[in-house]
Amino acid sequence: MANSDRSSVNIEKARTFAIGLFAFSVLCSVTLAEASMLLLAGVLVFEHYRGNSPLSLFTQITEQPLFRPWMFYLAAGLLSALFALDTGKAMRYLPSDLIKYVCFAVLFAGLKKDNLAVMSGFYAPGAAFVAAAGIAEALWGFHVNGNFDLRAGAFSNPVRFGEIMVIAATFVFSRLLTSGETETRAIWKTHVPALVLIFSAIVLSQSRGPYLGFAIMVGVMFWFGIPSRKKVARWSLAFLLIGGSISLLNPAFRDRLTGTPGVKPAGEINYGDSSVGINIRLELWRLGFKMFRDRPILGVGPANVKSAFKHYHPGPIAYQETWGSIHNLYLHHMAERGLIGLAALLTLFGAMLALAMRNFRAERNAYTLWALTILPAYFVMNLTEISFQHIHTSFAIFLALAASTNSISPDRRDP
Repeated sequence: MANSDRSSVNIEKARTFAIGLFAFSVLCSVTLAEASMLLLAGVLVFEHYRGNSPLSLFTQITEQPLFRPWMFYLAAGLLSALFALDTGKAMRYLPSDLIKYVCFAVLFAGLKKDNLAVMSGFYAPGAAFVAAAGIAEALWGFHVNGNFDLRAGAFSNPVRFGEIMVIAATFVFSRLLTSGETETRAIWKTHVPALVLIFSAIVLSQSRGPYLGFAIMVGVMFWFGIPSRKKVARWSLAFLLIGGSISLLNPAFRDRLTGTPGVKPAGEINYGDSSVGINIRLELWRLGFKMFRDRPILGVGPANVKSAFKHYHPGPIAYQETWGSIHNLYLHHMAERGLIGLAALLTLFGAMLALAMRNFRAERNAYTLWALTILPAYFVMNLTEISFQHIHTSFAIFLALAASTNSISPDRRDP
């Protein structure tokens, strides 16, 4: 009996360590995030094996929400890969899709309601730390160059950094808005400074997609009025004041936010032009449509955009000879996986949003609010990037959905 008790304690310690490490590392390290996910998967396997029910884990996973949409998405990717321009390259990419699904399944099975405090205790401070690192990077650029041309992007590129910070800001904001009277003072002492740091980091990333995503998130918060529209409106004013104050320090902020596409072809882009990113994306979107028109059902194949690039665009686009991303997730899927792949992606995204909505209706708390309000913002951010393809952001979204689902009391869940 004593050995059994010690074993149970060790399992819970391993679970706690894995969840804490994942919550922190998903903000800054792909390697650590994957390692902690595998550790949590190992805990689940050992837990079910020790209980003499190894097959019950498989049953638990197949009965998870979104299992069927995920299978449709994986099957669509496999079908597209089988008929790809470069089948070998497409097949080598598919494990990336599988890893995303494994992360989703492991978090849903392993992140228990009792572990949410641990997750929160590592995720919010970790986000503040990463935000501070990004701010320090931008400030160093100001110190050296006298301007903020060096964009915040600690541990990743500025756009990805901005997206990571938007997901984290949504969690911290949700915690602040839903904190009860007994915890309000403690939450405010820690989460208000964290939110200010994270929002400042988003501004200093100088990335339009994260700017728009953050605005969408606040708009959804206001729409649902949690806990009141007045409170959300006051926070919105604070965000505008902080963002406006930072923007006054450098005119490049305003140019980047309001810049419009130039008249020059993308291959002749002026690097000093604030609309350089817009021009590149417009050219890549046209390229994506060309690929889709040629292969509308199954596309050119996963990871085949770069292989097919020269056929559709013999010259370079801006500073690169070839590009592997269309910089729009939905167009990217149309080009790579055709209509079947796009349908699978939209089915999965629709099911994710429906799950978040069901969770929010079942129980209104910080975790269900986080998932519900970040998903529309995330879908919008994917209009200018392929964030779902990247572990930093996709893993964080899966964390939000798992926390949302597992935060609900069993008696309130859908049968």
